[in-house]
Amino acid sequence: MTKELKKSIKKIVAEIQENSLDKQWLSEFSMSKRERYHSTDPSKIYFIKKGSLLVSKTITSSAILDVPGINNMIYEIFAESELVALENISDEKIGLTFELVALDETSIISIDKEYLLNYCTNKPSFMETLLKYVTLKNLQYEEQSLAFLGSREQRLSWSIVHQKQNSGVGMNNRILSKLSSVDESFASRNIKKITKFMKIN
Repeated sequence: MTKELKKSIKKIVAEIQENSLDKQWLSEFSMSKRERYHSTDPSKIYFIKKGSLLVSKTITSSAILDVPGINNMIYEIFAESELVALENISDEKIGLTFELVALDETSIISIDKEYLLNYCTNKPSFMETLLKYVTLKNLQYEEQSLAFLGSREQRLSWSIVHQKQNSGVGMNNRILSKLSSVDESFASRNIKKITKFMKIN
């Protein structure tokens, strides 16, 4: 996510926060390091005002087969000025559950999706920014899906590169193993080797 786009998202949230007249539209809360926040509310989108999160998304859509042994949980890192649970903009009953885990002291703004969309309808430049954000996220997920067709080494390599380029959040073996869908012992054995290879090339 580019700095310019994050700055634009931050500007949007600052304006809608200033003009919000109801706590149901917009509210702010803090999370201490390692604190967890569970959300099943399809009407909420979360903006990270400060800090970073490890977010797990659990998909329970009837369109997805419930195959034994297949984990339907997706992990992702979100940093300052990013939007979490943007999938909730869709009115489709996808059945998403989000668990937010603070990686440091984090401040979050909870935004009602209808309030956000109505505001953006009256501000075409805001809607354009939101569409750019969604498009970049979709491209990121497409890139990730291609990487995850490869080996465990390829998945781990993609996660290391992506986090360094995008979030700047410090990673440990446990977090990288979740992001890469590999076991923690494999991540521990291979992170140094992969990082060293990347530096050489």
